[in-house]
Amino acid sequence: MNSDQKFLFSRAAAFSYRLFGKAAEKIKLPFLSRNLKKSRLYIPAVLYQSFILSVLFLIALIGILMEISLFFLALSNRAAEEQIKKSAVLICIVTVLLIMSTGAFLFFLPYFKACDLKIKIEQQLPFAVNYMAAMSIAGVPIENIFHSMSQRRIRSVYKELSDEMKTIAVQVNYFGKEYPSALQKLSEETTSPMFAVFILNSKNTMISGGSFQKFIVSKKHEYQSLAVQRKDKYFQTLEMLSEIYITVFLAMPLFFMILFYTMTPLSGPQTGQMTALAYHLVPFLGVIFLLILEIINEKEDV
Repeated sequence: MNSDQKFLFSRAAAFSYRLFGKAAEKIKLPFLSRNLKKSRLYIPAVLYQSFILSVLFLIALIGILMEISLFFLALSNRAAEEQIKKSAVLICIVTVLLIMSTGAFLFFLPYFKACDLKIKIEQQLPFAVNYMAAMSIAGVPIENIFHSMSQRRIRSVYKELSDEMKTIAVQVNYFGKEYPSALQKLSEETTSPMFAVFILNSKNTMISGGSFQKFIVSKKHEYQSLAVQRKDKYFQTLEMLSEIYITVFLAMPLFFMILFYTMTPLSGPQTGQMTALAYHLVPFLGVIFLLILEIINEKEDV
């Protein structure tokens, strides 16, 4: 979500609060509040709940207006009354399903965004730690290292991780907190357990007066090893998927096509079945396989 989208969303949520704020304040959802913080949507839970209620109310209102229009249409056209009744029932079912699906999607949207943010942070962390280790070896103090990670030139490379680091600078520069307190707060709010452990260890190193250089260098080797293991697992997954594609998505339809062809002398030509396999099933399975690959590639950011 860019800055313009965040502004429009916040304005819509603020307007929704005027309509449904009192009802939203009575709803206590710790799960939603926790995920809103971790997803970095930066919107209070009561405003987000008001936005959900307003969207569901709008869907219900559209459904009711369509039902009313069908009612008046039935009064003016008795001949099509039966068809209008079926349409009214269909609209009612679609409205209920749309309300349920939209409500579920909006409720779990912060959770999905938090999971996506977690994946991106943990992908960027090994490379960011390598950069931080180089600065530490050059003699840059730990406070300056964390501050530099939130700067704009670093954000162009490590966008999500830099945004997380930016909260440290905000807590220190604008709220007057000490670095250990800011690090503790970030470790509690970040969506990535791996990053949370790194931040807590950094805080402990800072408090104890230990060598941050030795700590960050050890973490660099540890995270690089984890990154290599993740890539190996990714390639193993691709190898398994390729075997599944060849065996299930290609060999099985081909087997049935050969079977239909050999049965032609006994049961006649199976043109319809062979056409469905060749021109419908095989392309459909190919699209499904491409979607699976796209999801995996997006998670690995290759």
